Amino acid sequence: MRALLDTNILVALMSAEEEDPDLDEVDESWVSSLTWTELLLGMHVTDKLGIYKERASRLDHLQSAFGPGLPFDDECVEMYGEILSRVDQRRGSPRAHRFDRMIAATAMANDLVLVTRNAADFTMLDDLLDVVER
Repeated sequence: MRALLDTNILVALMSAEEEDPDLDEVDESWVSSLTWTELLLGMHVTDKLGIYKERASRLDHLQSAFGPGLPFDDECVEMYGEILSRVDQRRGSPRAHRFDRMIAATAMANDLVLVTRNAADFTMLDDLLDVVER
């Protein structure tokens, strides 16, 4: 399977407290630049230097392992528009789950399966892209 890994998959891979996700079926994996953005944000929401340094080290390790993130480009914007239209049709809030939906748009634009720890975040989009929970 060719997969885009959701942010929570990367967090689980680097966490001692969480069980590693089963990625045996993933042949090729990518990360979105938005995931790097979310992890960078996570570094800056703490006022504890030790936690900041740990998160910075984790981010550096992940970026070394996975390389540059897939960009959120014009094709992703077009897919994001489709997602928002679907959310509107299903009476959802277009403001909710912004990062999740932009990552989903990145998966759609690059014809990738989205691998996540929380498929429930993407239930409104079930007919737009393949989501696999691990």
